[in-house]
Amino acid sequence: MNTNMVLLFALGIGIVAGLRTMTAPAVVAWATHLAWLDLGDRNFAFMGSKWAVILLTIAALGEFVVDQPP
Repeated sequence: MNTNMVLLFALGIGIVAGLRTMTAPAVVAWATHLAWLDLGDRNFAFMGSKWAVILLTIAALGEFVVDQPP
């Protein structure tokens, strides 16, 4: 992955993390799962697993739905 892509991901995650708590981890999970982000053998490599993607996506969508009502 080139430097510009890494900086773009970091900017996007920073913007999203300021808006919603669970959206940033869900984006990282999806990016890792789709091989856009290589975590290799690091501690957070589990985020690319199918279960992490499913759970974090549900958490992000649940947070979005619960935050919307007045």
